[in-house]
Amino acid sequence: MLKKPDKCCGMGTYECQIHMPILGRVVGIDICIADIVSSLNASNILTVMSCCGHNKINAEVWLEDGRILTITKQGEK
Repeated sequence: MLKKPDKCCGMGTYECQIHMPILGRVVGIDICIADIVSSLNASNILTVMSCCGHNKINAEVWLEDGRILTITKQGEK
């Protein structure tokens, strides 16, 4: 079994992802937002893409219905 990463890595890397079944296939999700993505999908709010931003940009979760959730740090816009 693979060790779960404890933080996100730099952009363009994949070693800090966990594998999660979404829409019938297994995809890599950044560990920083995996709990959010998992909760949305468990609530039947289906996601199609996500990125934690790797401490460079805001995190985003793209929903199947076309909406995009932007996740910012407290106090940021």
